[in-house]
Order: sequence, then C-alpha cells, then structure tokens
Amino acid sequence: MLGGVALFICFALAQAAGHDLARQLIAEGLHFIKQGRLLEAADRFRKAIEADPKNVDAQNDLGVVLRRQQNFPEAVSAFRAALQLQPGEARIHSNLASALQEMGHLAEAVAEMKAAYSLQPENAAIRRNLSVLHSKLGDEYQAGGDLNQAVKQFREAAQLAGDRFESHQALGSALLQLGDLGEAETELRRALELEPSSGESHRDLGIVLRRRSKLDEAAAELRRASELIPADSAAHYNLGQVLQKTGHAQEAVIELRAAEKINQKAKDAILAKTYNNTGTKLLQGGQFEEAASKLQEAVRLDPENAVARYNYGVALIETNKLEPAIAELEATLRLKPDQADAYYYLGRAWLAKGRPAEAVQHLQTALSLKPQDARAHNVQAVALAAMRQTQEAAKEIRRALEIDPGNSLFHENLACLERRLEDCTLTP
Repeated sequence: MLGGVALFICFALAQAAGHDLARQLIAEGLHFIKQGRLLEAADRFRKAIEADPKNVDAQNDLGVVLRRQQNFPEAVSAFRAALQLQPGEARIHSNLASALQEMGHLAEAVAEMKAAYSLQPENAAIRRNLSVLHSKLGDEYQAGGDLNQAVKQFREAAQLAGDRFESHQALGSALLQLGDLGEAETELRRALELEPSSGESHRDLGIVLRRRSKLDEAAAELRRASELIPADSAAHYNLGQVLQKTGHAQEAVIELRAAEKINQKAKDAILAKTYNNTGTKLLQGGQFEEAASKLQEAVRLDPENAVARYNYGVALIETNKLEPAIAELEATLRLKPDQADAYYYLGRAWLAKGRPAEAVQHLQTALSLKPQDARAHNVQAVALAAMRQTQEAAKEIRRALEIDPGNSLFHENLACLERRLEDCTLTP
C-alpha cells in the first residue's frame, strides 16, 4: 500500500513539474510572438506540449503562430488538437475557422465560427466574423450558379450583420438574380438606408423597379447609380432601356453607347493582359524585339495598365529605343508613383543617353523606395563616376557588394574605380 502511495506521489510531482515547465515555455513563446520571432515562439509551444500534452493553451498558441507563418494545414491540426482537449472554448473554434478560411474551406469555417458563436453569442467580433464568412460562402455559391444556397448564406449574413449594408446588398442582388423581386426590393432599400451612396444598390434597385414596370422610379435609381459608378455598364444599359420605354430616345442612345464603350474597354483590358503575359515571357527569354511588339499592343489596348507600360519601357531600353522608353516609364510612374524599378530603368535610360545627372536623380528615388537594390547602387556608381564623383561612386559600388558580395561585375567595377578608370570602363 505504501509503495502505491509513493508511486502516486512521484507521478503527481512529475505532472506538476510538467505543468510548471509548460507555463514557463508558453510565457517565453508569447514574448517571442510580441517580438515577431515566430520560429522561436513555435519551438517553445512545441516544447510546452511535450512537457504537458494536455495543455490547451500550448496547442492553441502553436496554431496561432503556424497561422501567422501561413502554415495553415498544421495550424488547423493544432487547433483541432486543442479542441479535443477543450471542445467548449469559443476562441479556439474561432481560430480554427480563420485557418480554414485561409485554406479556402469556407463551409467548414462557417461551421466552426457557428460553434464559437453558440458558445459566446454576446461576442460582437465573433458575430461579425460569422456574418463575413456567410457572405464569402454566399459569394462562392453565387459564382458557382447555386443561387438558392447563395441566398441562404446572404440571408444568414444579413441577420447577423444588422447594420452592415454589404450583406443586404449581396442578398438583394442574389434575390434579383433568382427573380424574387419583392424581397430583393426590400433588401436593396434597406442597404440604401444604411449606405445611401452605394452605387451597386441603386443600380440593382433600379433594375428591380424596371422589371416591376416602375419606370420613373427605376430611371431615378439608375441615374444615381451611373453617377456613383460611372464605369458600370449595367447601370448605363438599363438606364438606356428605361429611357427608350419612356420616350427619351436621344438620352437613351447616349446611355446605351456609354454601356457599349465600357464593355469594349473591359474586353480590351482582358486582351491586353494576354498580350502583356506573352510579352513578359518573351522579355524574360531575351526576345526583346518580339516582346516590345506584344507589349506595345497591350499598351494600345489598355493605356492605364501600369504593368504593361513598365514592361514595354524595359523592352524598349533593351532594344536601345531610349526616347520612347523614357516616355513609357514616365507614364508608368504617373499611374504608379512608387514603382522603384521604373525609376531604376529611367536612370539607366538617361545614363545611356549621356545624361548622368538625370540618371542620378532617378536612381536616388529608386534607392529611397528600394534601398537593398544592388543593381541600382551599381548603376548609380557608374553615373556618379561619369560626373567625376569617384569617391561617391566607390561608396555606391561597395554598398552593392555588401548586398550582393558574389557579383563579379561589381568587383570589376570597383577594381576599375580603384585604378582611377585607367584602361577600363564601368559597366552599368
């Protein structure tokens, strides 16, 4: 009997020691999370689980870290392990739902968030997150053509959201597609009560009213929609149709032409992406002339495509067409002012034109946006050397080598500078 008691006492002491060690390791892990040191945090939580396999906090905290590391499958496993130990913990169901959402498993995510909500119905954050998940699942069903399921999910989202206009807008839109015009009108009017400047809600309500033959009201809603979302072809098209029926033929033609122009622009943008993708592959393969031809067509079709303009500018530089290259890169920066690579290539273009001062100016901007760009430091060195600022040039080359110490070109340029450019030239 005494031996059994002693054995029990030893087991209890070992268990207590395991609990204490786990608590210490968890505290260290939480400290590492605050510092952004996720690898060390995950290590501490794993060791805490080894010390105390039934520690719910260790399993949950490990899941949190794994999710931040975007290791979603293992995060899901950790949260499920935590729930096996403590199935009535709302925060763990919520964490599991978030990880499942990241994996695209929306139906499972909704189920887990529902479990969290049933445990903590007063928790506003869980209620809001459940509403958002229902909306996302509704979007998925709607995209797949299952409007009945979409309506079911959007209705759940709207009931949970209350004052969130997006849920009522989504439900109204799905009901419109389903042909339930009465309830669609109710939901869309509710959306507009909550957000009067929702162009999509005005548009969809206008379409509902048009189908219900309330043409004057429909025209008012569709006019407001076309003001709020002028690039929406459906708003212009439906307004044109209403104006035709109400005897406003000239205005109808204007709206229908606007819709046609918007649709054509959308088609051109899709085609431009295809040309850009092809041109990019050719550019990466060193086929610069062919790339320039494809990218020129992409820019023609979609002049506001900053990516296509940038790629076209690079292709033009590679084919030594410097003036049009500069024009394209400047256009890129008007569309996307923080494009560091566009400034870099502008620097290269101005240097190739024999204008090192302009090159330095653009390269300085490139490096302010992207300080670790070794090639920009190198080209900056070449431009500074051309301006006879050799000490500053050497600093730039050394900085490039700090970032990319194995680059033979940088070593050659530094050696050339150290020989004061005697019998050698710098290579950008």
